[in-house]
Amino acid sequence: MSQQTRYTAGFRDRLFDKDPFPLAIWYPSHAAEGSVRHMGVTSTAARDADFADDGPYPLVMFSHGSEGHRFNQFWLAEYLARRGYIVAAPQHHGDNYLDPSDARQLTIIERRPREMRLALDLLLDHDGIAAHIDTDRIYALGHSAGGATVLKMAGWQFDASAWQSYCALNADQDRVICQHVPGDDMVDELHDRYGGPVVSARDDRIAGVIAVTPAFGVAATGAGFADVTVPMLFIEADTDEILPETANAAHFRTLLRGRAKFVKVKGAGHYSFLPPCTPYIAENFGYLCRDFGRERVDIHRTVEQVVLKFLSDIKSGDFQGR
Repeated sequence: MSQQTRYTAGFRDRLFDKDPFPLAIWYPSHAAEGSVRHMGVTSTAARDADFADDGPYPLVMFSHGSEGHRFNQFWLAEYLARRGYIVAAPQHHGDNYLDPSDARQLTIIERRPREMRLALDLLLDHDGIAAHIDTDRIYALGHSAGGATVLKMAGWQFDASAWQSYCALNADQDRVICQHVPGDDMVDELHDRYGGPVVSARDDRIAGVIAVTPAFGVAATGAGFADVTVPMLFIEADTDEILPETANAAHFRTLLRGRAKFVKVKGAGHYSFLPPCTPYIAENFGYLCRDFGRERVDIHRTVEQVVLKFLSDIKSGDFQGR
C-alpha cells in the first residue's frame, strides 16, 4: 500500500436498522478488502469492517443522478475512502432505478436536499460513526440531478420561474428538462413556502461542493447564487449528450466564473461518470455505456485526481476559483 493510499476501503450498506432510505457508506479501514458487487459490477472493499483508528475523517455526502442508485459512483467512494474520507450515499425516494415516479419534477428538487440533510443528521447521531466524522470538513458531491442537489445545499436559490421562462422558448429542443416544467400553481406554492419562486435548501454544515455535470442550469440565476460562499468545483463532460451546454455547463460558467473551479473532462459524456458497463447494461441500456473518445476507466482516474486535489486544496486553504 502506497503512502497516498494509507487505508483500505471499508463498506457498509443499509446502515440503519430502519432506513428512511437505503444508505451506503465507504470509509477508511485497515481490514483486508474482498470482492463486492454493486448492481452487477464487481469491485473490492472491506465489508462491515471496523474504521481505522486515527480519525476523525472528512465526510463527503453523495447524491446520485436522476433514476440512479446509491452505488452510482462507488468507484470514487472507494478511492476517497482509501485516502482518508468517509463517503455516504442515500438512495433518493421517487427518483431511483426502482421508482422514477418523480424524476426531474419540482417535488424532487425539494425532496432531495431534505433527504441529504436527514442522512447527515443520522450519521452525526450514529453511535458507531459520529465520532469518526470531522464536523469541520463536511462536503457534498453529486452527479447530474445530484449535482443540482448539492449546489442547493450550498445555498443556491433554485428559481422555478426561470425554469418556466426557459421552457416557454425551448420545450421542443430540451425535452429532458421541459417535460416536467412546473405550472403556475406549483410556483405559487413556492411563494407561499419560501416567499418567492425559489427552492431554499441551504445547509451551513457543508464546507464545499462538487457538482458533476449538474442539471437544471435553466433555474440558475445570478441572484440565486449571490449568497453561496463555499468553494465549488464543477466537473463537465467534454460532450454532454443529455444536457444542452448553453443552458447548463456554459451557463454555470458564465454565472460563477472567478467564484468556482471548472474542469472539463476530455472524452467524457454525461454517463461516463457511472460505473463500467456490464454486458446486461450494454444490451438493455446501451445509452448508459456511451463515451466519447476515452475508456471509462481512464475518465474515472481523471475525476478521482481532480476531486482529491479540490478537497485537499480546501483543507490547505489554496482553493481559488477561475
